[in-house]
Amino acid sequence: MLDSIIQITADYQQYFFLMGVVSLVVFVVSLLLTPFLLGKIPTDYFVHTNQHKVEIKHFGHLLVVIIRTLIGFVLLVAGVIMLVTPGQGVISILLGLFLMEFPGKRKLELKFINHEPTFKALNWLRSKANKDPFKR
Repeated sequence: MLDSIIQITADYQQYFFLMGVVSLVVFVVSLLLTPFLLGKIPTDYFVHTNQHKVEIKHFGHLLVVIIRTLIGFVLLVAGVIMLVTPGQGVISILLGLFLMEFPGKRKLELKFINHEPTFKALNWLRSKANKDPFKR
């Protein structure tokens, strides 16, 4: 049994190294990008209870919405990966959800922001970007 584990480790050593490098890169990028993106969200974003509806007025606006949603999806996937590797998994998942556009988004955001540890973590990261804390 131990011999087979050693053999598998030796056979796939380059893949383990590659996974380590990718994990390190995702970790560093998330540390740098998360406070910046959280700083872009307005302070009173969670105060307004009305649902945010996307109004696409021209092709440029549609392109911005698509790019934001793609960035949000990448952050969501990276956050799920960071749940098992080093990084800010939960915060990246939340940030990805905030950037994406989908039905029921507002209810999910309010549910997350009303969770006290999550609220404190988001405001701590906003402070790293020299931004005022979120209001509820």
